[in-house]
Order: sequence, then C-alpha cells, then structure tokens
Amino acid sequence: MPAAPRPLTVELVEGEYIAPRGTRKVTWLVKLNDAWVHVREWPGVEVERCEAKSGVVWESRTRLVVLAGQLLERVESRPAPYQARDALDYLKRPPDVARRVLRQEFRVGNRGDLLRTS
Repeated sequence: MPAAPRPLTVELVEGEYIAPRGTRKVTWLVKLNDAWVHVREWPGVEVERCEAKSGVVWESRTRLVVLAGQLLERVESRPAPYQARDALDYLKRPPDVARRVLRQEFRVGNRGDLLRTS
C-alpha cells in the first residue's frame, strides 16, 4: 500500500524588480480545489518581507506547508519588447507599455523541490 503524501515546507520568493521599459513582477499561485489562489491565501502561510536591494521595488519570502504533488503556478509579468510605431501613432493613443505574461506550472516533489510540469 503506497504511503500517504507527507506535508512539506516550500519557500517561494515574490517581488517586483526594475526591468528595461518598466518593472518585472513575479507572483505565485497554488491550486486549491478547482481554482488558483494567491499563496498568501493558503492556510498557515508565513510571509516575510525582504530588504529591498538595488533594482528591487519589493520582495517577500513566503513559506507554506503543502503535500507532495501539490500544484503551483509561477506568474511573471514583464514589459513587452519595444514595437516601432510611426510618429502619428503616438498622437492617436498613449504610449502604454504592453505586458508579456509568462506562466509556469510546477508540482511539489517528494523532497519538497519544485518540478516543472509545463
């Protein structure tokens, strides 16, 4: 009979960092039933605010206890590459910086390490 998954402590780092053309934001989500929720909403979570260094707007370290096999998703939002536009385009609409969002899914391994699934 296979052993039941054991609780493991996972440490994740979130933050906002200076990047070309704006900021890069990293957040983590955890699968709770059928929905993805922010890691801070997980029961028994510990959040530690880190000291901001050069190039860091804010950073926090989050520790949560999950079972092996738990799904986590890392979401990184960064400014999209520059797209050349002609001079009149700037008059038609504001020069908002488009964002590129990258999502990576992980599964918690038997030792508490994160294994990439997608």
